[in-house]
Amino acid sequence: MSNIKKNDNVKVISGAHKGKTGAVLSVDPKAGRVIVAGVNVHKRHEKPSRTNQAGGIVEKELPIDISNVMLLEGSTPVRTRRVREAGKKSVRVSVKSGKSL
Repeated sequence: MSNIKKNDNVKVISGAHKGKTGAVLSVDPKAGRVIVAGVNVHKRHEKPSRTNQAGGIVEKELPIDISNVMLLEGSTPVRTRRVREAGKKSVRVSVKSGKSL
């Protein structure tokens, strides 16, 4: 189970896009990959179709490995752990500050 969820703000910590930040658009836990807005954007030429009448060059974010991103708390990347609170499910907690995320 991953500590990265959809709509989390993350920072890329390794690879070609190191240092970029963005919101997580989707997570594929089985493959261990995430799609981050504005990161790993590739251009693709598409023919006109019913869904894309104009066709042309379309930019699309491609997935990157989940191990290459780190959750942000404010603007600081933090490690997380799971802590079970009284009678509740486990929640994500920042290792550095101890605050729940």
